[in-house]
Amino acid sequence: MIRILAGEYKNKKLKHFNFTNVRPTQARVKKSMFDSLGNLRNKKVLDLFCGVGTLGIEALSRGATYVTFVDSNYQAINLLKENLLLLSSYETNKVIYSDVFKFLNKSNDLFDIIIADPPYDKYFFNDLFPEISRILNNDGIFCYETTNKEKLLNKNLKIKTFGNTQLIYWRNNE
Repeated sequence: MIRILAGEYKNKKLKHFNFTNVRPTQARVKKSMFDSLGNLRNKKVLDLFCGVGTLGIEALSRGATYVTFVDSNYQAINLLKENLLLLSSYETNKVIYSDVFKFLNKSNDLFDIIIADPPYDKYFFNDLFPEISRILNNDGIFCYETTNKEKLLNKNLKIKTFGNTQLIYWRNNE
């Protein structure tokens, strides 16, 4: 069962499904992520590889102005839409059914917070970073969830490890 941890939608249950290629973020990892991201009031958030929307909806619950959700899994996108309808948040947010890299290549929008939780060992921080750095506002934060085995080239990162999961944070200080 997936629940919202804090904010306006605290304890609301979200619809989800169990497939091997969809892995929801553990509650303790999600709590640490949002504690590290800090105050989300009036922030524009991008949720990449969003699945059923757990992380983006958590951001909305904690005060984000709106979230753009992007995923290429059709079933996940449909459940995300149902979850947003349950919370009366469908009309005020964007849901995009697309390959994440195609979306990033076309996007000219700027975001304050970008969250990415791709399938482990399929996509990598260093592959996403050039496009992320282009669309992240000054002083914005990129939070990337991955396996603790991923090797990183960028040294200006904050990393938190939880078993075999790690959260990687990069702040755009241009």
